Amino acid sequence: MGEKRLRLTIFLFLFFLSLSGVMADLKGKALMKALPPLEWAAGKLYLLANQAKGKGIGEAENLIQNIKSHFVSAKQLQKEIQEKERLQKKIQKLNRKLTTYREAYRENKKLKALLRVKDTLGYKTVGAYPIGGSPSPWSNSIVINVGIKDGVDTGSAVLDDLGVVGIVEEAYKEWSKVTLITDPSFSIHVVDSRSGVIGVVKGTGRKWCTLNYVVEDRDVKPGDLLVTSGMAGVYPKGYPVGTVVEIEREPGNLFMEAWVKPQVRFSRLGYLLVVQSRRKVP
Repeated sequence: MGEKRLRLTIFLFLFFLSLSGVMADLKGKALMKALPPLEWAAGKLYLLANQAKGKGIGEAENLIQNIKSHFVSAKQLQKEIQEKERLQKKIQKLNRKLTTYREAYRENKKLKALLRVKDTLGYKTVGAYPIGGSPSPWSNSIVINVGIKDGVDTGSAVLDDLGVVGIVEEAYKEWSKVTLITDPSFSIHVVDSRSGVIGVVKGTGRKWCTLNYVVEDRDVKPGDLLVTSGMAGVYPKGYPVGTVVEIEREPGNLFMEAWVKPQVRFSRLGYLLVVQSRRKVP
């Protein structure tokens, strides 16, 4: 028994000495990433050692075989960690490319739609793009990259492929400031495309506008599309402005109260059209 105990003691000493060498070989970042697998391996080895405890040297070979089948080498762990990092970087790179391609596709689609609008308007227009400002609870204006030298004047209408964006408030040589239809100072004559009822859409400083000066009993319903009337000659007739989303009719009130959702997606403004001095194409 003394000899068996001595052999078992020597075996276990050499084994844990080897394990300590493996742990020392895993340094820095690799060690931190390898800790979960090593914790699992150590737990497995502890379980196997307990199973072999009391069975003597005769179980030593079985213990070694079990260790070989469950223990992952440090080099293999490092290799797997490096491969994982390489694949993660590749995925991130591909995701960035995919985002770029999607944005380019969206912009190209929007530009094609805007060109179709340009061909059907019958007005002289100039292409533009926002270069400053953004719609927010504190601001309802943007700056565009065209100005007086491009034929843009104060009062020029600004459109995109979905609807009316706003009106040029200030025009300078190479840029202009545009007041959006959501601004409290903005108003535009509209017509209900379904019933023909006429009214005025005004900005509120928030994401929705209001429909004003429509008698309470007029035929206006949620879902109705409001378009430009063309009465003032600033905006092309029949261009989308917004959709009625809610109506309040109270007894005793002469006019109804209606909320209008603009057709334009102000959070995603891109290419724009500016009507040049309201001149029609000959």
